[in-house]
Amino acid sequence: MTEQTRTEIRAHLAARLMETANGLRRGDVLPESEIATAFVMTGATVAACNKGPVGAAEWLRDLAVTIEQGEKRLNGQV
Repeated sequence: MTEQTRTEIRAHLAARLMETANGLRRGDVLPESEIATAFVMTGATVAACNKGPVGAAEWLRDLAVTIEQGEKRLNGQV
């Protein structure tokens, strides 16, 4: 798989997740904080399944650093 293909897949997935999040928020199903928590826990679960608990902790730490740095692009590789 090429890097361009991976980038396109990540962009597509991010767009679908945002669509889902917006639908949940607009429908008053969940508040934004709970939607974000569910998405982060999904990411952490994927990381743990692929890289174990230490890999999941590293993924969460990297995510926190990315957020602190104010980067616009948060849908990086897991």
